[in-house]
Amino acid sequence: MIACFGLYDGYHESYFPVDRLVENHQARLDSFKLNRSGAFVEGVVTELRCRDRRYRCHRRTPNFFVGAVPVLVIWDQLGRPYFECGRCSRRVKHTYIPELVCRRCAGLDYASRHIHRSVPGVHRVMRWRRMIGIDPHPFAPIPKRKRHHTRFHRIVARIRAEESKLVGHLSDIVHDLERRARLRGILPK
Repeated sequence: MIACFGLYDGYHESYFPVDRLVENHQARLDSFKLNRSGAFVEGVVTELRCRDRRYRCHRRTPNFFVGAVPVLVIWDQLGRPYFECGRCSRRVKHTYIPELVCRRCAGLDYASRHIHRSVPGVHRVMRWRRMIGIDPHPFAPIPKRKRHHTRFHRIVARIRAEESKLVGHLSDIVHDLERRARLRGILPK
């Protein structure tokens, strides 16, 4: 909570670098798509384009070569191909170019883990409100429904419980801000 209010200039949506998000890192190999397109057939040469670079790929059992770099292909019992990460040896569906490593080894993370995380519970409330088709903003009025709408009333009960927790969290923040303001002489003691 040290960096909540007033310690940085402007509004910060996420402290995680945008270039380290999986959704923004478009250069990756998908083993399932490559298999469907026939790139894993022995002797077939595939050309991949990632941004301004081109990679010539071919299969030589058991490896799939991206340029001159081999990536091991592992097949499971159902006949699905997976790559083996070059660093941690995990079985993965996606390998990221140019390092040819998995998401964890490349230091990438999903955007959903960093959006709406400044206040706990807000994202949950917004999702539940969207599920029942009402205004997604927390603390917005909830329309009345008939008694037989059990799913609606169950979700509304969850929303109200989570919003009461949010009120408690916000009152703690207000208390801390008032304490800081008194210490700095902005509010009277």
